[in-house]
Amino acid sequence: MDTIKKGVLTLIKSTVTGEKQNLPGNFVIEKALPQIKRHHMVTLAYEGAVRCGIDKKETAMQQLFQGYLKSMLISEGQLQELQRIFTAFDENGIDYMPLKGTLMKERYPKPELRIMGDADILIRLAQYEKISGIMTALGFTETANSDHELVWRSPKLYLELHKRLIPSYNKDFYAFFGEGWQLAKRQNGTRFSMTAEDEMVYLFTHFAKHFRDGGIGLRHMTDLFVYQRANPSLDEAYVEAELEKLQLLSFYNNIKKLLRVFFMDEAEDELSEILTEYIFESGSWGKLESRILATSVRDLGESRSPLKKKLLYLKEIAFPGLNGLKFKYPILKRAPWALPLVWIYRPFYKLLFEKESLNRHEQAISAMKKEDIDRRREFLSAIGLDYNF
Repeated sequence: MDTIKKGVLTLIKSTVTGEKQNLPGNFVIEKALPQIKRHHMVTLAYEGAVRCGIDKKETAMQQLFQGYLKSMLISEGQLQELQRIFTAFDENGIDYMPLKGTLMKERYPKPELRIMGDADILIRLAQYEKISGIMTALGFTETANSDHELVWRSPKLYLELHKRLIPSYNKDFYAFFGEGWQLAKRQNGTRFSMTAEDEMVYLFTHFAKHFRDGGIGLRHMTDLFVYQRANPSLDEAYVEAELEKLQLLSFYNNIKKLLRVFFMDEAEDELSEILTEYIFESGSWGKLESRILATSVRDLGESRSPLKKKLLYLKEIAFPGLNGLKFKYPILKRAPWALPLVWIYRPFYKLLFEKESLNRHEQAISAMKKEDIDRRREFLSAIGLDYNF
């Protein structure tokens, strides 16, 4: 692991533990800025840098501080909106269970240290008509409806109301979790939560889902570290037994090893070196090339034909479903029969206004070879993370 990676991890550890850590001797924070920003770790890095004694007057520190202030304002706005939603749900008898970052913000030393792009809440679909009215009254606008979530926006919050814990197209994980309400325990009012162990199983499954679907970054590794520290008496035997049912135990053990390397000064081995490079290269959500290769492995099954993948990809791009389009093209809400007309219109729009994005996807698809698909499949298998369907 090089100096920049060690330094960034040291800053994160200093913030999370509240203890000054010893930075690598030749660490320069300015050189680490690209990695810090790619992984959206500005608040954690700044707080850690201050604790580790880096001069606040340095140009890089001033840049980080500006990002820190911005994140504080965003975080405060998100928390205010969430409290309005929780209060409205409680008052109107709406069952809800906060998920992922919505809960993780509470476990960091300060909520602004955990950046949250969106807030996730599990709801009961049977209550959605009532929920829809509440969200509109709160000033939110519905913007998307996918397999597993209904997206609402306000100026301060991007909200995902989950129909289920895991998308149904992640067939192996969905078979285990279903909608997820069987894991819910009433907390107070109409708010529910999982046990610490079940939440850990879910957090790690979500981690694995994103990892195999294109990559995952430092924020998600840090979440696992923070969760471990927040739950020192976790029933690890239960967690491991559930992850074994999900066929994730081998991957879990590899990631636990990596967490010790990242945050507990354990020596690297060959596999942890590979995982470290992959995670740092991935950024927050993985690279486009990795995501396309991941869908190739998932969608092609035993077939390794890039041509077949290209045809599947073109079909998906050219003919998306009604749910995926009706919020971008509101006419489809009133006239779903117009979907074929939208299919005809979209290519011309994309060629005129989204050509750069199309070119990136086309180049990534064109560059894909059978050997790339094979290597991706072998990599996932080596770290214990297969598509088991």
